[in-house]
Amino acid sequence: MTKAEKPYGTWPSPITAEDVAAIPGAPQWPSVVGEQTWWCAPDPATATVGLMWRGADGVVCPVLGPGWPVGNKAIGYGGRPYLATPEFAVFSRSSDQRLYLIADMPAAEPSSAGAALEPAPLTPADPEGVTRTNYSDPILGPSGTEIWAIREVTELTEELTDPAPRTKRDVVAIPLSGAAADDPTALRVVARSHHFLSTIRLSPDGTRLAWLGWDHPAMPWETTDLMVASIVDGVAVAQARVLGGDEGGVGTQVAVAQAEWADADSLYALADPDGWWNLFRVDLAGDETAAINVFPTESEFGHPIWRVGSTSFAVTDAGVVLRRSLGDETLIRWDPETGQTTDLAPGWTEFANSVSGPGAGAGTAIVAVAASPTEPSTPLRIDVAGGRLTRCVERAEYPHEAWVSRPERRHVQVEGGWQVPYIYYPPTNPEYQGPSDVPPPLLIDVHGGPTSGTVTTRYLNFALFTSRGYAVATVDYGGSTGYGRAYRDRLRHTWGITDVEDSVAVARALAAAGLADPARTGIRGGSAGGWATLAALAHSDYFACGTVYFPISDPATWYDEQTHDFESRYIHYLVGDPEKDTARFARVSPLAHAAEITAPFIMLQGLDDVICRPDQADRLVKAVEAVNPGLVRAYHRFPGEGHGFRKDETMTVCLQAELDLYASVLGA
Repeated sequence: MTKAEKPYGTWPSPITAEDVAAIPGAPQWPSVVGEQTWWCAPDPATATVGLMWRGADGVVCPVLGPGWPVGNKAIGYGGRPYLATPEFAVFSRSSDQRLYLIADMPAAEPSSAGAALEPAPLTPADPEGVTRTNYSDPILGPSGTEIWAIREVTELTEELTDPAPRTKRDVVAIPLSGAAADDPTALRVVARSHHFLSTIRLSPDGTRLAWLGWDHPAMPWETTDLMVASIVDGVAVAQARVLGGDEGGVGTQVAVAQAEWADADSLYALADPDGWWNLFRVDLAGDETAAINVFPTESEFGHPIWRVGSTSFAVTDAGVVLRRSLGDETLIRWDPETGQTTDLAPGWTEFANSVSGPGAGAGTAIVAVAASPTEPSTPLRIDVAGGRLTRCVERAEYPHEAWVSRPERRHVQVEGGWQVPYIYYPPTNPEYQGPSDVPPPLLIDVHGGPTSGTVTTRYLNFALFTSRGYAVATVDYGGSTGYGRAYRDRLRHTWGITDVEDSVAVARALAAAGLADPARTGIRGGSAGGWATLAALAHSDYFACGTVYFPISDPATWYDEQTHDFESRYIHYLVGDPEKDTARFARVSPLAHAAEITAPFIMLQGLDDVICRPDQADRLVKAVEAVNPGLVRAYHRFPGEGHGFRKDETMTVCLQAELDLYASVLGA
């Protein structure tokens, strides 16, 4: 079919903001439970997450009925919220953060009883207004009568105060009998070590416990400790660091991203003493602990810990399964006997930090959430020994597939010889094409984190724009994960500089290649991406407009009591010491340079956001409007929304506001 010619940015498209907002988010937290596969599924219509089960017969159904949303608020971003076994399941209910027990699950099709299930509470309710408690990363204790989980308790105050001294974390034992539901003294502390804890793992013989810990001001991709302790009378004793740590200098920091037991006397761990998250084996059998890099390579197997219990590898009886990243990802099996590797999922290019398996001595099946340029995120169950791959959810046919842009990986070289990777989504529409002598308008998308990374996935949010004739490029600026510690540390004390310069470099490279119009280039992002968007508008004259989701605008007030515990000292890495490095803070602050913002933008903010509080957006909007009235084209503040929007009606408003902005500023 001959395409009609129409200016870029004006193409009619059947993809609407409402359609995109209604698409569920990616599955989360998959688990192998014998022949069953479990995972969590977000529902934008209810802004909740449900627990799903796929049986051996392929039937997929919810485990619980309405009113039982799953999730927790561990470290602000959540953690693994459930444990499922063939006999029972334990989960964290997002509405009250208590743990609940599902006993005597039916052998098949749990939804037949799901609506009637009445889970029993295992943990006590918080005294109203006194404390807020959550439980994450639950495992079965060695006795089989307890659940062990990471407990986070925050003392509540009416005044805004530093959350760090008010927050405590430990590993606790929770009786499956339900005794602790009304009696908090029935909980037993198993282990205490660091301010932050993640990834608790019991050895196969039940005699040792391993976990990760770190303390302020470090973030877990800077330095973590892999701890091991003996279990005596249900308590961890003789705690010792066996890998990781910080000797006090930048060059001596080691971050352990995950650890799993290989057998009763050794662990596999992802650590980066050589600058890359590689696979180490930690031998505990001798008098001295030995850690050996068993798979040295200049690529990443690990991940930044933003959620408690996140995983990038799994141990099986058929080898170790690893998520390998350097650009497009692969899921591989590594044979510890031969060192040989096997690609387990050819054609799939992205794997979430949720690779899950049965553990040493418990089978050969794993499950991972995977995606590709043509496939949406879905749980994949893989028999590692036989190589059989099963989609846990059938791919729903999308009626407008021809309008969905296919991503292309590219890179541009910047100062210092660094290669900045990015992904380009070309304008795509089966009915229209742009004029041959005019390049398309471009949207630079800046990811959050800032330690996140780009993914080559079938992304309908971008299709909303590319189907109308916009190009989109999402940038792995310095600080992104997947390219080693040195690339990540490019952002140390250069936040608001490196991320902006890399974004501009990508935009210029696409313009030079004739793939983007330099006069019609916008920028968009949320959280750290919202910061970079504001910084780009304040410190660069390259962008014609911007979309800002829940940003940081004033780094001098984004620490301690001005944000949540997890990131309350992060600014020391990103910018510097707020008291000593005031000149650097003033230089990069978008709020301090609000008068220099001359391009129109829209601001989108949740009023319940405790990570990037609404005052960060409020003050920036007020400062810009004071010197450039009308420059803020829209400011939407959403009650009931936090950091990362959940409701489909919220996202509909946001996406439509973006379309309106780009049509008015970047349109032909």
